[in-house]
Amino acid sequence: MIKDFKIIDTLSPSDFEIFVRDIFQAAGWTDAIITKVGEGFQHGDGGVDIFAYKNKRKFAIEVKQRKAGITVDIKALNQLVTGAKLANVTNMILVTNSYFTSEVKVRALRLGVELIDRDALQNLWIKKHSEIGREIKPRKYQETVIDDSETRFNAGKNRLLIEMATGLGKTYTVAHLVKRLLQQGKVKRVLFLAHQVEILLQSVTAFKNVLGIGTYTFSACFGGANPEHTDFVFGSFDTLFSKINTLGKETFDVVIVDEAHHTPAITYASVVEHFQPKLLIGLTATPFREDNKDVLAFFGGSEGHVGKYDLAWALRHNKLAFPKYLVLLDDLDQSRIDQLDKGLSISDLDQRLFLHKKDEEVVRIIEKTVQEKQIKSLKGIVFCRSINHIKYLIQFFPAGSATFVHSKMNDQERWQNIRDFREGNYRYILVRDLFNEGVDIPETNLLVFMRYTGSHTVWLQQLGRGLRKTPNKDYVHVLDFVGSLERLNEVHQLTKNVNSIVIEKDNWEPPPHDKKETVHNSSLEVNYSQTAAQVLQLIEELQYRLKSRMQAIEALRRYYEDYDKIPALNEIESALVDITADQIATHFDSYFGYLEAALMGQYDQSFFREVCSEYALLFYQQNNVVPTFRAISLANQYNGLPAYSEAEVKILLGLLGNESELENYCVSKIKSHETIQQVTKTIEIVSPMNTIYTTINEESLLIDKYSSIIKKPQDLLKLSIDERAEIKNVFNSEFRFLSCLQNNK
Repeated sequence: MIKDFKIIDTLSPSDFEIFVRDIFQAAGWTDAIITKVGEGFQHGDGGVDIFAYKNKRKFAIEVKQRKAGITVDIKALNQLVTGAKLANVTNMILVTNSYFTSEVKVRALRLGVELIDRDALQNLWIKKHSEIGREIKPRKYQETVIDDSETRFNAGKNRLLIEMATGLGKTYTVAHLVKRLLQQGKVKRVLFLAHQVEILLQSVTAFKNVLGIGTYTFSACFGGANPEHTDFVFGSFDTLFSKINTLGKETFDVVIVDEAHHTPAITYASVVEHFQPKLLIGLTATPFREDNKDVLAFFGGSEGHVGKYDLAWALRHNKLAFPKYLVLLDDLDQSRIDQLDKGLSISDLDQRLFLHKKDEEVVRIIEKTVQEKQIKSLKGIVFCRSINHIKYLIQFFPAGSATFVHSKMNDQERWQNIRDFREGNYRYILVRDLFNEGVDIPETNLLVFMRYTGSHTVWLQQLGRGLRKTPNKDYVHVLDFVGSLERLNEVHQLTKNVNSIVIEKDNWEPPPHDKKETVHNSSLEVNYSQTAAQVLQLIEELQYRLKSRMQAIEALRRYYEDYDKIPALNEIESALVDITADQIATHFDSYFGYLEAALMGQYDQSFFREVCSEYALLFYQQNNVVPTFRAISLANQYNGLPAYSEAEVKILLGLLGNESELENYCVSKIKSHETIQQVTKTIEIVSPMNTIYTTINEESLLIDKYSSIIKKPQDLLKLSIDERAEIKNVFNSEFRFLSCLQNNK
């Protein structure tokens, strides 16, 4: 077996066939025979190059060696199909050191032929494993998902979202579910949708392995191909969108959407919503989007949410390569620690705490760490801040050690750079977001984070690029240079989540028997630089207990899923586990801001609007003057968390932002004879979702009344005896009044 993959281009045709045969044997095929003279055919004249067996099934394997830039066309596919048919073999594989035309990809799917291009051949060479012809038996956790999904479907649920981490077999799981429904006669035709052709081709393999060859018909609808009337159609969103008018709404009984978190986007949603299937299934490893569009709601809400086997669960049960994580935070500005207070936002804290290292110094640390960790056959992905950052950073890596890809490159140039990284002497590839999904480089053994996206989902997707296991890789090194408290907390939280999961023996995946020792014990290994350790200690000392923005959003979404309502303002800390009013105020400024971030468009805003309006109208009736927007905001809060900010009050009332507008608003409401309740201590607003109570806060009225008059303590002396008595009556002491006044300036 060769040691350098790119040597395959220099092999003779016969040696290349031997190389392919050896790869297949290493990946589980047996009795592989190269047919110098095919069964009744002269070699290369219609015969099949290799016959081999896997799980008692015979495979016909055609091998096509091509020069660089020459693709394999339909002639090679026809040759394989003809030879396999005459040899009475139904399992067919076409292999090349090049790539296939779009026509070959479409027709191969229709004919049941597996395609292995240069990239897939290299993956097979590295992993020594192939999904093709795999003996399929659902694993324990997959059976749980299948049974749960079937139960919900039988109970009338027609939308499901299956959440499983990358590497846990989402496609195989849904294939088994569909097989069961087909056998029961509950469904007939199936559409599988994805946004990348590579994902579609991989998915076809999974379905054929589960359903068998010849039992059902398959066709492709990508690359501009027209949809055919087959049992299964595997289509890309862009092609389906262009053909949508040719398909009836009830064409398919089941529609499956891979990478389902994309679905709420307009272009994807328009395709999915065109159909009215008996069952719509979404598959995803990351069910939440950063733009707040609700994936769960699209696929049936909490009642349709199945699986929930996340990354922490997968790592704990040894399903993935384990990350050895090293947090290297930027230098800490010790002089600013004493200036910190709880009112600062995450971005404020990051700006005040961290002094960012120069790129040249970062590259030096990367190279030093690689040497210290003795990372052999280095293949590292470096996630950068921007395209300009890529161009600047690459100059500091040793000459000839790094290449790059980014969105402004054309597809051919981008894929060529990826191939050069995998096959050449490049040790690093610098990228920006392009490797979040759909790109599989299993030999990756180093990830470097140079940027903070503010997205928990993107971070998990990028981390997933290094988690594919190979025979020579059980773990991946991770260097995180991101100077952010939120990232630090995300890593810390993932560690806690992994280590807190109780291992389920039925789902534990032990290391291979030939391993001399276990590489890790399924507890996440995270090491912190001295600076990072200081920050962790700082967080504990200041009791920030910071949750990431996404974690807080997920907590509220899950509560909403379970109870179909939002918690009352004064119930937040008891209703949401480990979420405090202070955390919400830090991340979102107000409860309204929190709700908008997590549940935009799902809950009823009107009760917030009514509370604001009622307060303003009652204040105006009582005092013959309108309250300030700040007074309205301060009137309804819990543990320092306002129900809404000043800016949000203006939005809720539909005002541009001055008190004269508010006065006109109050006058017009009163003139329109809207019912105004008698002035009471408590106003109760009831909504279909929840009941919220707000108190006419006498303290906030006085603060608002005197904030422009009292600039310093001595100004109290200017007030009348009655005014000072009123302050003492409400605040119990003038000292507390002054303190509250100062805190609200």
